Amino acid sequence: MSDNSNNLKERVRAFWQQNPCGTKFSDAEMGTRLFFERVEEHRYTKEWHIPVAADFQSARGLRVLEIGCGLGTDGAQFAKAGAIYTGVDLTDAAVDLARKRFELFGLPGTFRTADAENLDFADESFDLVYSHGVLHHTPDTARAVREVHRVLRPGGSAVVMLYHRDSYNYRINIRVLRRAGAHLLKSETGLKLVHRLTGEPVESLREHAQSLKEDARSYLKPDEFLSQHTDGAGNPLARVYSRIQARELFKDFAEVELATHFLNKRWLPVLGSLLTRKMETRLASQWGWHLWIYAKKQESEHGSQESE
Repeated sequence: MSDNSNNLKERVRAFWQQNPCGTKFSDAEMGTRLFFERVEEHRYTKEWHIPVAADFQSARGLRVLEIGCGLGTDGAQFAKAGAIYTGVDLTDAAVDLARKRFELFGLPGTFRTADAENLDFADESFDLVYSHGVLHHTPDTARAVREVHRVLRPGGSAVVMLYHRDSYNYRINIRVLRRAGAHLLKSETGLKLVHRLTGEPVESLREHAQSLKEDARSYLKPDEFLSQHTDGAGNPLARVYSRIQARELFKDFAEVELATHFLNKRWLPVLGSLLTRKMETRLASQWGWHLWIYAKKQESEHGSQESE
């Protein structure tokens, strides 16, 4: 790995160590039972498609690895369904919180700090590898996908969510609306207007305004702007993938199916509040922000012969 990639990964690690994914969605004391309950409630209210898309219930008895366990919210659903669960994350902060969550709720599972691009597991260790919104934050996503393939048993499955390039959020919200709105952040009046129009927290908008003030040229570069407008100001890396690019990433798998979910209605000024869940689902199936990849590893030749 090059020095630049190493430096970028350390910046990614530092950002998520400081901002464990999901912590901003609970106002309860961090690490308490109430804290985790509120994080879970927010997640499955806002992203109500996840339980069905992830199909936690089908994991009973399976050896499941989650890459990027975060606070252990999805991991807890696998464990409650009867999976033999292992969670890994790039940061100690996430691992500590996820482990605490499992302890508080009496759930079985193991955790370790690990790099998605260099997993410390033997070949063919898991039946299912799950990763939701994580692999687009690592410098070498293709290498991470190869690691997913390596640690899966023959016939095992990967369920991975990546940000979708051909989504409304990327094509319109980030590239057009947010870029236009960024210039409004230069004044307090403009900042408050953006807050009223979008519902974006004032504190978050002030962080963006500060980044814009410090180095507008860098902030407005397409790749940098994308990273800043996915998971919060200061996020050093995020990428988006088209369906074609996703299939290329998972080319070593025998079967690949794709689905898109999540059309955050808050990103649709005025119209968003008028959408029914049925309408939202239909739009998200084409232009959703979350691109779900369902990939199956080739059965072993021996196994295929036996089945014949």
